[in-house]
Amino acid sequence: MAQATTGAGNAAEEISQYNGRVDEAHARDHARDHARDQGSSSSSVTPPESTHLRQHRDEPAVKIQRHRLPRDHDRYENERIGATDVHARREPPAAKSTGPYDVRARGSTHIPSPRNNSLAENFPNVTNLPLKNRTEAHLFLHYIQKLAICLDLCDPLRHFELVVPERAGECHTLLNAIFAIAARHLSHTTDFDPLASNRYHDECLKYLIPMLDHTSTVSDENMFAATIILRMLEEMDVPTTGQDNYSHLLGIHAFVNVGDQYMVPGSLSAASFWVGLRQEIYIAVITQQPVKLSLEHYVVDRSFEPTDDYTWSNRAIVLLADVLNFCFGGNPSTSSHWIALDEATMRWSNTRPPSFSPFFYRGRTTSLAFPEVWHGSSCHVIGIQHHILAQLFLIQFDPNIPKVGTNRRAAVKQMTHRIENLVRELCGIGVCNQWTPPAMFTACMGIAMFGDQFSERSDQEALLDILRRTEADHARPTAAIQQQLLRAWGWVPEDGE
Repeated sequence: MAQATTGAGNAAEEISQYNGRVDEAHARDHARDHARDQGSSSSSVTPPESTHLRQHRDEPAVKIQRHRLPRDHDRYENERIGATDVHARREPPAAKSTGPYDVRARGSTHIPSPRNNSLAENFPNVTNLPLKNRTEAHLFLHYIQKLAICLDLCDPLRHFELVVPERAGECHTLLNAIFAIAARHLSHTTDFDPLASNRYHDECLKYLIPMLDHTSTVSDENMFAATIILRMLEEMDVPTTGQDNYSHLLGIHAFVNVGDQYMVPGSLSAASFWVGLRQEIYIAVITQQPVKLSLEHYVVDRSFEPTDDYTWSNRAIVLLADVLNFCFGGNPSTSSHWIALDEATMRWSNTRPPSFSPFFYRGRTTSLAFPEVWHGSSCHVIGIQHHILAQLFLIQFDPNIPKVGTNRRAAVKQMTHRIENLVRELCGIGVCNQWTPPAMFTACMGIAMFGDQFSERSDQEALLDILRRTEADHARPTAAIQQQLLRAWGWVPEDGE
């Protein structure tokens, strides 16, 4: 339940330091902008006054992106370069003033130009494509059509669908990772050979493990992407092995910890970072531990300024990671910290683009356990769901809930009611948007943490149905969660009874 409110003095000092950094950054921004305006007579694009990002629906994507760029990018407008180039070439901005929630501590001020950070020694001048084996071609296609969507949720460039298959033509380890994940998924959902994935996985490890000892390897974005794919396979393997060893999650940490110099916005490394963060969040939720992946990177944005929808979704993901660190971190949690995070969740909801609203919504009925919530973009689905999860954890860990006394019962009842409504919303999004499988995965995270609070049999059966369908259709393990809920609801005896 809620953490004690001791240590308020430390929290006040902590937040004061955040505000100090923000104020200094704001002063630098103001001085820089004033000097630039005084020194140049050229016109600049006025920053958008509204956070409604879909007001230019009919314009080309690159043009829309330029409209959304903040003032720091104005000097590139006359050069007519694309949005990706702007991100790569501009100087990193100072921290944006977002209030006490802005916990960034940028350690790097140099952002390199994007490039293909891959090892030339990894099978040089050899192409693996076109494939000669029909079965492997089927695996390759299955990855592109069915699995890449699970990785490209918040990536407008769809690196894992478009770039990774191309890179696999020259990177043997990446190609075997594709074969391994596709074979594992097919073996769980069809009658495909259950041992085929192991052979490809072993081939990956033969080269990947020795290479991780070399500094050059952790700058190789192809190896980073291969590790991300193998971590997805590792998540699927839990029912077979009986446990999650997190082996490839540790490999992801090695790539992330190398620093900002290789994580250029718009690169495969940056795309891999965001997938790795979502994978890390899943483990943090299930194990009730803080997020161990470093969030102090240039690509991490905790502001609320106008930008594209994909960035808004990633902001929600970072916010959830910060909330999990508050709930499960080793340091004493404080009321002021909780308030800052709660205000951040409200601000995200109030300033996000209207495009995040569903294009169809129907509330739950007596015959429907969950509301119908239809979205048209995977980034909207995942952004809203992670925001809901952040709200759920903040409600559960609310330090204002009385620990004892006559008011506790009423406070807990109200808390449970709010949690049930949010979980229903989370599940409604998952069920109605199964075209993007992670919608169901994320719903399962909420069920695992808060499903025990449902007391009605019909609600419990609906939650179990989502867990079962997710495992059967998407090869995601939920059997352990199902058993835990059955015991919590009293359907089966507790262990030892």
